[in-house]
Amino acid sequence: MGKKIGLAAYLIDDPVQGALFFLGKKLTVRDPKGIIAGIIIETEAYGGAEDKACHGYGNRLTPRNKIIFQQGGITYVYFCYGMHHLLNFVLGPEGIPMAVLIRGVIITEGKELVKSRRKGIPEHQWADGPGKVTKTMGITLADNGISLIGERIWVEESGLEVPDSEIERTPRIGVDYAEEWAKKPLRFVWKKAINRIMPTLMDASSSPHNKDKEKTAFGPTTHYKPFS
Repeated sequence: MGKKIGLAAYLIDDPVQGALFFLGKKLTVRDPKGIIAGIIIETEAYGGAEDKACHGYGNRLTPRNKIIFQQGGITYVYFCYGMHHLLNFVLGPEGIPMAVLIRGVIITEGKELVKSRRKGIPEHQWADGPGKVTKTMGITLADNGISLIGERIWVEESGLEVPDSEIERTPRIGVDYAEEWAKKPLRFVWKKAINRIMPTLMDASSSPHNKDKEKTAFGPTTHYKPFS
C-alpha cells in the first residue's frame, strides 16, 4: 500500500494543478466484497464561479451541487444523463466551487472482482470513461460527500512519475454549452500510461512474494488511445 494522499493536497486552490497532480496516482475503493484500485490516467479541471462548465458557475448553490462548495478532500458524485455516476474530487477552501473529474483509470488491483461486475467487458474498456470508472469501482450516489482520506475511497502515491511531455491537453468532453469555456484545454490525458504502468505490474507479478497477482490483458507495447 502506498502513502495515502493527505488533506493538504485537496486544499489547493487551483483546479488545473489539482487535475495534473492526480494523474498517475492510485485510486482505491473498498467495499464488502474487496478492494479495487487503479492508476488515474485522465482528469478534467473544473472550478471557480467563472467556469461556465462548473456546477458552481456563478456561485449558484443548489441541493444537488452543495458538496462542491465545501472544503476540499471529499467526493462529489452526481448522476449524469440519467445513466452514469461521475466521481469528482472536491478541491480548495470552503465556499469556492472547485473539483477534478476522474475520467479514466487503469485497473491494477481487484481484477477478479471487476470481472464479476463487468462481465463480458474487455479489460481495456473497464474504466475508459468517467461513467465506466464508477461502474467498475462500485461508486454510486451513496458515496457523495464522503472523505477522500477515509477507508471507503482514497488516493495513494503509486510511485509513478508522469512527465509533462506525456500529458495531452484538450478541451473538456461534453461541455459545448459552456461558450468560451468549452474550448479551454482543461482535460488532461496521460498518453503513455500503459507503457509506464505495465512494466511495474509485470515486475510485481514476477516476484516470488506476489504469486497471486492477477494477469493483465494489456501488453507492454500496447499503445494508449485517449478516451473520448
